[in-house]
Amino acid sequence: MNSDLVTLVSDQSDIKYTEWIAEILGVRIYSESLEDRPVNNTPFFLRVSGNRVQLEFARDKRKPYIPMIAPGFPAKGVDPLLRAIGIRQGIVIDMTAGWCVDASRIASSGCSTIAFENNPLVYVLTQNAIDHCQHSIIRHYLDLRHADSIQTLQSETMDADVIYMDPMFPIHKRDAASPKPITLLRELVNHSRHMQSLDRMFDVAMRSSARRVVIKRPHHQPAIQKGKVGEIKSKQIRYDIYYPGSNIEN
Repeated sequence: MNSDLVTLVSDQSDIKYTEWIAEILGVRIYSESLEDRPVNNTPFFLRVSGNRVQLEFARDKRKPYIPMIAPGFPAKGVDPLLRAIGIRQGIVIDMTAGWCVDASRIASSGCSTIAFENNPLVYVLTQNAIDHCQHSIIRHYLDLRHADSIQTLQSETMDADVIYMDPMFPIHKRDAASPKPITLLRELVNHSRHMQSLDRMFDVAMRSSARRVVIKRPHHQPAIQKGKVGEIKSKQIRYDIYYPGSNIEN
């Protein structure tokens, strides 16, 4: 993690937890005391109080971001994401965890969900949200891992029924000043590199032993590859469905 991006400030009440965060981020720990007050030279402060965290913005007036897992659930039985996933029990791998909004919805259905997040700050914030999630079923079934999903699936044998990916959509002008968490996610994650890795991600998923690959797309964007076998649509997005193996484009 780039120490020029975030400053870690702690009240020292749970030093082991703070040390775990510092190790993940690769930064030093500053205390709340006046004698150890950090110099304001990073765009973000990660403030740790006990085992809770919040992200503060040093260079603008945005309210602090407090990570929460609060998945939106449509009417029972009609969730397009769960329809696309297509199973009620089994193992789902989410290659693009982010804030785990989709992964938590999948986990809430009773599927064992392994979600990968490579960005250390996003991982720390999302894991904290999972730890404090009020939905016990999500805490039970959702396993967030700090790792590169492409490298992991290439180097390890991982059994999964479904592999899911949600590449961040292109930025529209109307979204540029949006206060939504997706805007913050784009700030923290190298969006262009993420998009460039989508083809590799798809290739790795299609070469896996999973029975299904599901990709989230905006309505106006074409499928990322040929060989799509189906789709599930909602009002704003669709979920493209592929079957691994024979559908790989050579």
